[in-house]
Amino acid sequence: QIIENEGQHLNEELARVHILSLTDELTELPNRRAFMRRLDDEVGRVQRFGYPLSLVLLDLDHFKSINDIHGHAAGDAVLRNFSINILTIFRHHDLVARYGGEEFAVILPNTDQNGAQRALQKVQKKASATPYHYNGRTSPMPTFSAGIALYQPGEPPSSLIERADKALYQAKKMGRNRIVQGDNGGDAEVSQPG
Repeated sequence: QIIENEGQHLNEELARVHILSLTDELTELPNRRAFMRRLDDEVGRVQRFGYPLSLVLLDLDHFKSINDIHGHAAGDAVLRNFSINILTIFRHHDLVARYGGEEFAVILPNTDQNGAQRALQKVQKKASATPYHYNGRTSPMPTFSAGIALYQPGEPPSSLIERADKALYQAKKMGRNRIVQGDNGGDAEVSQPG
């Protein structure tokens, strides 16, 4: 009985460690490792079934100034608030992950670029209406820039990420607070909050 109880305790502890290894501690979102695993799975599904798959990389605008002016604890409060109160607008089967720093990745299965664009516009609207609270002060949530890439048949996940990243970079370069649909053989489409 003792050995059985210790074995069960060990299994529970291993399950807890596994979950922690796939979770970002600050935001409690899936981390980059979990994102990469899920992206590999979704690319495999797309290759088998052929439905559209969009990837979004989004980055909070001027985040460094929040850390510089108000401190890293305020920056952490923004990231937690953005994760809990804004990014939850995505569908339950989408994967929202903390990609690194103030950058997030969103996998949108069975979604083309226009669907991803509409989802991000909802996120923009919610972000503009949701302040964050820190140290007794209420401040507006920072805007974000986003790049969208639609999976192209046969491409490796790294190429999809690279195209979403290029679209994100273009959104930043064009003045931030924009959503850019990355090229799929044509010109990028840009949208600003309306």
